[in-house]
Amino acid sequence: MARWVWKRKRPAIVVAAVAAVVIGGGVALAGGGSAPAAPSADPASSPSVTASASPKPKPSPKAAKPTDPLTGGKVSDHEVIAAKIENIAQARPQVGLSQADLVVAEEVEGAQTRLVAVFHTRFPTRLGPVRSARSTDAQLLPLFGRPGLVYSGANSRVQRTIDKASITPIFRATRDNRRVAPHNVFVDLMSIAASEKAGQARDIGWTFAAATPNGGSTKPHPTSKVGHDTFRFDYGSDRYTVRWNGQRYVDGDSGAVTKVDNVVVLRVHNHPDGNRDVLGSASVMSDTVGSGAVTVYRDGRSFRGTWSRKSASAPMTLRSADGEDIPLAPGQTWVTLQG
Repeated sequence: MARWVWKRKRPAIVVAAVAAVVIGGGVALAGGGSAPAAPSADPASSPSVTASASPKPKPSPKAAKPTDPLTGGKVSDHEVIAAKIENIAQARPQVGLSQADLVVAEEVEGAQTRLVAVFHTRFPTRLGPVRSARSTDAQLLPLFGRPGLVYSGANSRVQRTIDKASITPIFRATRDNRRVAPHNVFVDLMSIAASEKAGQARDIGWTFAAATPNGGSTKPHPTSKVGHDTFRFDYGSDRYTVRWNGQRYVDGDSGAVTKVDNVVVLRVHNHPDGNRDVLGSASVMSDTVGSGAVTVYRDGRSFRGTWSRKSASAPMTLRSADGEDIPLAPGQTWVTLQG
């Protein structure tokens, strides 16, 4: 019987002893006295005190992915080649315009308009009708570095300004006999790009952003008057359909409708450049060096500000009233020089 009692009590004593050790020194045991104090850790030898964890290096910020200076999209290593395109009823339908990265509408003599189509990422195999150059081109095109200019001629005064400018002149006079002269000069721009040495694209001062800027106002169908012509840009499906005097630009070969992602209306100073056409009408010079009001249309909204360019070799800035850049949407752009 005594042996049975001893076996029942022994576990209780062991449990009490273990509890005392766990609790630490200074705790009274059931049998009296105190447990010895636990030894204090030696700071010099305790890894929990002296070994501090090395801070994890912060990941370096990712560098901004480079974008093309003319489109804000994937960088293209192609050269820049502009072409002077006729823009009157007898020239319609034009061919190749829908592939241009940037098109500029400018006033010429008789309040008519012509287009400067700038190509960089794609070069159509058929483009036209190509017509003669003007003084405005000699001042405008150095914005792009040293681009090529495909044109069908120029009077002697205009030709001298082109020869002095940062432009690679590319004269062409190949005719399409299915159309009436002089509205029938067409070129293979892809072959020209392969054979001519034009300059590479450079920063023209414009910025791009996929996100729509804050502010602005709703403007889904902007218009711009250049000379006697009205350009209208109808917004739908995230792009603007370009119209000239109510008519869409539809490619005469492919049927492609010209649509763009941005419309930039530059208010410019127009003045006679001293030249006259065969009918005696004064030729117009549109100044793109200096400054003036600008309205940028993108994503169905309009953003007002000021454009500025110090010289023909300098970039052009587009800035809001608070001095911030007005970013364009990545893609194709149509510009009007509104005097």
